[in-house]
Amino acid sequence: MPDPQSIQALIPDFVAVAIGLYVMGRMAVHVATRGDKVRASDMDLPELMMTIVLAGGAILLITAAILRQSKVESEVKIDTVLPGALFFVIIAGGIMAFLHYVRKLRIVTVFGLDQVRPLAVLGWAAGLCLAFLPLSVLIGYLTRLVLKDDFAQQSLVGLYSRVAEQNDYLAMGKIALTAAVLAPCSEEFLFRGFFYGVWKRYLGPRRAAILASLLFAAMHTNLSSFPALFVLALCLTLAYERTGSLLVPIGFHACFNFTNLLVLYLHARYPHTFSPP
Repeated sequence: MPDPQSIQALIPDFVAVAIGLYVMGRMAVHVATRGDKVRASDMDLPELMMTIVLAGGAILLITAAILRQSKVESEVKIDTVLPGALFFVIIAGGIMAFLHYVRKLRIVTVFGLDQVRPLAVLGWAAGLCLAFLPLSVLIGYLTRLVLKDDFAQQSLVGLYSRVAEQNDYLAMGKIALTAAVLAPCSEEFLFRGFFYGVWKRYLGPRRAAILASLLFAAMHTNLSSFPALFVLALCLTLAYERTGSLLVPIGFHACFNFTNLLVLYLHARYPHTFSPP
């Protein structure tokens, strides 16, 4: 029989997971019953063609990365972290310029940047991050049970752990800038704002959410993190639909990444007290 003390020790974890499920469930029910808030009517055939081309290119990049990883053990180097993030920033900036200058769309209105006040964005981001973290840990634990010896953390996570152990604050700063600022802004614009927004008009919200979330998770080219990233992407989409502002999933994403980096840092400094995510 299970040890009663072990079961008692797990009660806070069960409560945290239950709260996370409740919060995300309430958001889903709210969106389903009171309607979604993401504007899709502004997106038209030019945007649809762009998503097809970009998604096709992304699939090619994902396939090439997977084949490369199968042939040689690849590690992310610190000198490639910022350039890799800036690549997505440039793509996002190009799309934004096209929407503004060519399509004459008002970016603030299309992506609901004026729908939620800044303090409310911070509140949403922090609250949703706290609610999702236990779910992320649970999904990661279940993934470890399934993959067993094949479980492998993301290369960037491993790199951050190494530079944290070495007290390389410059390298840590580059990774933090990438993970907590550049990636959330560019990835949320691309996957939630653009891909989901366009596909929502032509495929409906459910198919669009699943498709954009699959692409988002696959872009990280890590099987072990795929389930957690897919669920995270769905929750980010829910946050976007619940509030109507792209700033909320950006803040949620940034808060989640920053929290993971903080735990990794604390684990490197105090390995017997803090466990990595």
